[in-house]
Amino acid sequence: MSHHWSLVRRRGSALAVTLVSLVALALLAPPAAASPQWSDWSAPVWLGATINSSAEDAGPAVSKDGLAFYFYSTRAGGVGGEDIYVSYRVSTNAPWGTPVNLGTPINTTANERVPAFSRDGHWMFFASDRTGGVGGNDLWASYRLHTHEDFGEFGWQTPKFVVGVNSPFNEAGPSYFQDDETSTAFLYFNS
Repeated sequence: MSHHWSLVRRRGSALAVTLVSLVALALLAPPAAASPQWSDWSAPVWLGATINSSAEDAGPAVSKDGLAFYFYSTRAGGVGGEDIYVSYRVSTNAPWGTPVNLGTPINTTANERVPAFSRDGHWMFFASDRTGGVGGNDLWASYRLHTHEDFGEFGWQTPKFVVGVNSPFNEAGPSYFQDDETSTAFLYFNS
């Protein structure tokens, strides 16, 4: 089984794309007047046994406020093979709490993986091989009414098939980007 996910962040005029099996960095030359601010990466920090299990835990995404940590896992007790989980913390300095399976309608008996979120936090995009798609893995989107609610009537709604991007092949690793100047939204993904 091949797992691919991506993380796209815009810093000045640089675009970084990370894949599980490959790391690629494409730098676009900034205008002479621009001087992006860069710093060194900190040392990796293990999130502890609360987040990490003996199963596969991958495809992380952190909410804009830094208080919710989403990932997919094959840990016991899930709905399907790979399910999306969320862990909360009370402040950005607090430890992460016990992960909770998002359950249905997000997770199915199929595989759901690699969550990504719109800037406003209302939309979650993810890859799944659930029924109703056109290929192995397809991209799906779910909307929630309240940005701090993952469950219940204000939480994640029944996912919709993302029209116009899916193919008979595998789509995965969605990453949402919104241009600050134009407010144009982009959904990057692997195919």
